[in-house]
Amino acid sequence: MNKVQKAFTFTACISIFLITAFSVLLGCQSSSQETMPNAEVGVHSTYAPQKPDAVTTITEPSQVDLKDATPVKLGRKTQSYFGSIDKTVLQDLEIASPSSINRGLNKMRKAAIEYTESERVIYNISSRIMSEVWSKENQLVNVPAVSQVSGLGASYLAIMDSAKSGIFENRKGEKDFFLTVLPALVILSSTENTGYYADAETALLSGLKMKPDSVLCNYLLGKLYEKQKQYEKAVACFEKATEPGTTVFEVLYEKAACLVALGHYEAASSILDRLVIQFPSDVQVLKLYANATLLMGDFPRAELYASQVLQQNPSDLEFVLFRAKIFVETGEYLKASSLLDVYAKSFPTQHEYLLLRAKLQKEWNKNLTVAISTIEKALSLYPDDEDIILYAAQLASETGSRVSGKTGVQLAELILKDDPDNVKGLQYSVQSLYNEGRYSEAYTLSKKLLGDKAVPQRAVLMHTKVCLAMHYNDEAWKYAASLYEKNSDNIEIIQHYIEVMIKTGRTQSASKLINSMLSGTPSANLKSFLFYERSFLTSNEGTMLSDLRSSLIANPRNSDALFRMYQIYYGRKDYRKAQYYLKQVVSLNPNDEKYLRLNSELDQLLK
Repeated sequence: MNKVQKAFTFTACISIFLITAFSVLLGCQSSSQETMPNAEVGVHSTYAPQKPDAVTTITEPSQVDLKDATPVKLGRKTQSYFGSIDKTVLQDLEIASPSSINRGLNKMRKAAIEYTESERVIYNISSRIMSEVWSKENQLVNVPAVSQVSGLGASYLAIMDSAKSGIFENRKGEKDFFLTVLPALVILSSTENTGYYADAETALLSGLKMKPDSVLCNYLLGKLYEKQKQYEKAVACFEKATEPGTTVFEVLYEKAACLVALGHYEAASSILDRLVIQFPSDVQVLKLYANATLLMGDFPRAELYASQVLQQNPSDLEFVLFRAKIFVETGEYLKASSLLDVYAKSFPTQHEYLLLRAKLQKEWNKNLTVAISTIEKALSLYPDDEDIILYAAQLASETGSRVSGKTGVQLAELILKDDPDNVKGLQYSVQSLYNEGRYSEAYTLSKKLLGDKAVPQRAVLMHTKVCLAMHYNDEAWKYAASLYEKNSDNIEIIQHYIEVMIKTGRTQSASKLINSMLSGTPSANLKSFLFYERSFLTSNEGTMLSDLRSSLIANPRNSDALFRMYQIYYGRKDYRKAQYYLKQVVSLNPNDEKYLRLNSELDQLLK
């Protein structure tokens, strides 16, 4: 065989070998496609293998070795527990407002037997959110049973059970919205535990990253901030939880409560007006509105809402006491006293009861000794109660007395050391310093107090007195004239204005105003004041005594007039008559150290 024949034969053999090998591989591939199950969906492929060429005989191998085969990576992610539910339904249920829950479930509505397990679970989650979070709404009915659900499906419901029991199940790192957020329902439980606050905030913020428009998340986060007294942040969350055109009771109520806590009473009132119209008999709304209007100083409306609460539940002792507070503020002491008597049968040592009782004893019974005794009892029972400390400071500063061995300055300092800008604390401290003759210190504190935009009118009146004591007459006149210009019908302002006019040398104007008012029909107390002030406009002692006697005829308990009578007779060295008037002053101010000291000195002179 020549070289050409040999080459042709070799080439032919190679060609036959390659064709045979290719056919064998094709057969193996067809067999594999025909019998291997689909790993992703769990069913066999319906792909049909190609028939072999009629000329070429293919022998199918009995076994194919796949140990070196490269596995195929699937592109689809693992499906979540609720992954089979329509996305729009799931989005509505994650918003979880009353309207979105109803909207989502309506899209999913079917016969009970047709619900899948995950649909039954999410239906129950939504139902419990409605009942536990949005309890004022119409509740869901025909909720499919979940008694046979186990595994992950049961975990969702178990988390909600734990939250209701006051237990926070931390699911940190979860990518599932409901597993992340549902533990935070513990915020609505009555537990006093605060250890979960940080974790609950983290969970809700994670939930909002997944679903920024979730009403449920924003509402629960607002409630959490409210519990922490971060009212500004809470209000911002409640605003985000408010859907346009909808009225969700819980969202609006909590927002109004936070606004009341912030002192934004008008804004709270506009919300409460809506709630009162829609829920006219809701005790929760009536109570909040009563509190808001009381803080606004709108006592008639506060009384209206308080009485509506008691009409529904006459034995609501909280509002028996609340109504008594209104009557103390409005000076209806007889009504207040009867309500306090009712309350005292059940809670005779409750802190607010003791506070109101002390106010009643001072203002109505005019018994400072008993009032101080009551507030001292309150201080011993509630040594850290701010309202009780402040009223004790007020009593001490107004009467010159010591309460529990402390002056008004010392009592006010208990508040000011932690809250240096406390308006009432500063006010009572200024008054007490003034009473003690520490005018320079009083002036410094008073100037600080007047820097506050919301300074009480009484603090301005006190500042003018301090200015007069410091001989800052121009400053005293500036404040007094400004107050009178704005409040010329206010009796207290008028009295103060007359006093400042006289002490700053504006005697002619003061005389004209006093005589004008005396020619009318002033009340007995005002008449007594006017005669007392007129006694300073004459240098004639007889005329002076005549005016003071007229003052005491109008009001025998006018301490200022009595003390001025004492001063005149003391100046005459008529100590018996001086003592007569001073003892009356002491009987009206039995705890005032200044009067007690003067009386003791007079007793020594008369021995």
